[in-house]
Amino acid sequence: MKLGNVFTNIAKIRAVRSVYVYFLAYFFTAALSVVTISLLTHFLTPEDYGIINLYSSFIPLLTPFVTCGVLYPIFVEYYKKSGEEYRDFFTNAQALTLLSVVFFTILFIVFRQKVASFLHVTPLWAAILPVTVWWIMNNELIMMVCRMKSKPWGFTFFSISKNLVEVLLTISFVIGLGMAWQGRLLSASLAPVILGIIAIFLINRWHFFSGKIEWKQIRRIAWVSLPFVFERLSIFVLNNSDRYFIDNYDLKGTEQVGLYSVGAQIATIIYLVILSMNSAYQPYLFQNLAAGNKGNTKKGTSLYILVAAIIVAGVFLTTPFLFHLFINKRFHGGMIFTYYLSAGYFMWAIYNAFMAYLIFHAKNRLILYISVAGMLLSILLNFYMVPRYGAYGAAVTGIITYTFMAIVSVKFSWKYFKS
Repeated sequence: MKLGNVFTNIAKIRAVRSVYVYFLAYFFTAALSVVTISLLTHFLTPEDYGIINLYSSFIPLLTPFVTCGVLYPIFVEYYKKSGEEYRDFFTNAQALTLLSVVFFTILFIVFRQKVASFLHVTPLWAAILPVTVWWIMNNELIMMVCRMKSKPWGFTFFSISKNLVEVLLTISFVIGLGMAWQGRLLSASLAPVILGIIAIFLINRWHFFSGKIEWKQIRRIAWVSLPFVFERLSIFVLNNSDRYFIDNYDLKGTEQVGLYSVGAQIATIIYLVILSMNSAYQPYLFQNLAAGNKGNTKKGTSLYILVAAIIVAGVFLTTPFLFHLFINKRFHGGMIFTYYLSAGYFMWAIYNAFMAYLIFHAKNRLILYISVAGMLLSILLNFYMVPRYGAYGAAVTGIITYTFMAIVSVKFSWKYFKS
């Protein structure tokens, strides 16, 4: 056997092992998510659960602005830049996020009353939102670094630990101290801080910080990352903005948000599995695209979509059992939304599979256009559908929008997939 074939086979074995490890991480994350939902539905009212989701859904809206869209460029540039050059890039990207979190913290303190009224929480919860987002970003960053350095077990540690700490704190605050919705928000805010401190320590230990701050490079990174602000913003519009339309236009208001969110949480199992596949799929795809291994990229993309289809079918079949075993009867009205949202997530998987080609080839402007088009379509459909059909209209909007984005991403990525 040729030496080149040996290395190729070793790379394939490592890729397969990575998929299993990442899947294990997200499997436990999904399991802990179901445990959390079960606890909350037995100790909180649908309205309480609605408040929790209105608040937690606001985090993806704020995330693109606090992170400035730097996470994707940090990930991709790792495969393109040399060691010292990359450390400078990484350091200045982090400096950009620090400037952003300071700005938005001041802004949210000034407008805390209005934000609190919109989210149905107290002003304190509104004021700490930007800082909470920044700590969550550091959790995402360390897991991304583990992927870049081919440390799937490190990724698994941070993924599971954060969710496990959240569950333990939720039990303590919601059940032990009877803090209702505020207990859940407190656990979701503290867990990223605890793990984030460890994350910053490790990133520093792995010598990702160069200590060189250059304003010119910060401005350059901000410009390069701008399309990903809209890409991340599209995640909020597509996955979370529907809660606010339901809260304002559905006759049941915040209570219906609670039911809808329970259904969405079960469908999130698919979302987590897709993320687990992304954790191995994107590095594998980028490495093979860089090496010119077209056959491997085609097989990887086809397998990615096939596994997503199998997972969606599995969620469809098991949803009645999950609701019967884990969810309080007061929330069973949310079961129907699991089916709608699961179908939408399958189309999102196709979008992700082909969007990776555009990310690698730095088609940032095209990514921006697709993200903006998806956001506008979602918002317009929600304005039309939710006042007429309530939460069902929001669920159908998700399917239509994801299908549109999947078709567009396939159209513009096809030449890279086929060539």
